[in-house]
Amino acid sequence: MGKIIYRSLIFLTSIVTIITSVVLILLFFDISKNIEGEISLATLFIMMIPVLISIMVLMLVFVNILSSKLTTIILEPVRIAAQKIESILSDEQVELESTYVELEPFIKTIQLQKEEIEFSISKVKESEKYRREFTANVTHELKTPLTSINGYAEMIASGITSAEENKKFANVIIKEGTRLLELINQILDLSKIEGQITESKESFEDIDVYEIANNIVSRFEQRLNSKNIELTLSGEGIIINGNKSMIRDMLSNIIDNAIKYNKVGGKVDIKILQNKYEVIINLKDTGMGIPQEDRDRIFERFYRVDKSRSKKITGTGIGLSIVKHIVEYHNGTIVLNSEVNKGTTIEIHLQK
Repeated sequence: MGKIIYRSLIFLTSIVTIITSVVLILLFFDISKNIEGEISLATLFIMMIPVLISIMVLMLVFVNILSSKLTTIILEPVRIAAQKIESILSDEQVELESTYVELEPFIKTIQLQKEEIEFSISKVKESEKYRREFTANVTHELKTPLTSINGYAEMIASGITSAEENKKFANVIIKEGTRLLELINQILDLSKIEGQITESKESFEDIDVYEIANNIVSRFEQRLNSKNIELTLSGEGIIINGNKSMIRDMLSNIIDNAIKYNKVGGKVDIKILQNKYEVIINLKDTGMGIPQEDRDRIFERFYRVDKSRSKKITGTGIGLSIVKHIVEYHNGTIVLNSEVNKGTTIEIHLQK
């Protein structure tokens, strides 16, 4: 950049010097006609050579100094822009001042691209973290019932247990096998739902949310009676466009949790409401509640509020994750409010 400016100034200075020299020679030649002893043009030119050389030297020195200053002034905003680009790449915040207006879009583009790259990298890291957690949780959840089944089966096979003990151990094996089957089915359901999220919604149809909820409630009568829980369902027939099996699974999971984590003699209140644009499913229970520190993670796969008060309650920790994915698949929202030892309220909004 400095060389280009220097050459341009040299060229311009040379032209100016030549023109000035010609004008001076002609001027002095015209003056010499009016004095005694006229001087020839050639002689006048020779006499002017030292002066011209001096002028050229001075001009070259001036041009050199001027080009250096101009180069510094012109390139300073570019240097600042380069520093800002380096700052962007090193995670520093920058202000787009003291740079050429023409360079600002370039710097902004680099900053946006860097932010996009960082966002993509964070998503990849987050996905990798969830994958590792999912693998570890699946391994643990599968290992626990399998260990129990294998242990009791070995005791029965050894022949050292009585008939009564064999019956007791067989019931444990059946219970753990049922739990294992439930876990596998829920993992398959979750995987299926996650796969469908990126696919088209051709499976959507007009469905009655209240009718589905009413049918599901009837399936839980035995469990409700065993814990003496009072469940009330209110609302009206409301039609939405959605995936029927998913809405059934969603309602089944939140009702199952409301019963599972409720106290004996508790209550579950379900309301199916609507406004102009959406259906609102409100479920309120009188269960053990969820601590504040656990609420943000309650919808994660395999996450359970594993306190002493809930260790004896069987569960996979996948149910609410399935609920969240189904709600998101239907472009809905889910809000959870809870208070320990008082109960939990889940409100789901689905578009009609």
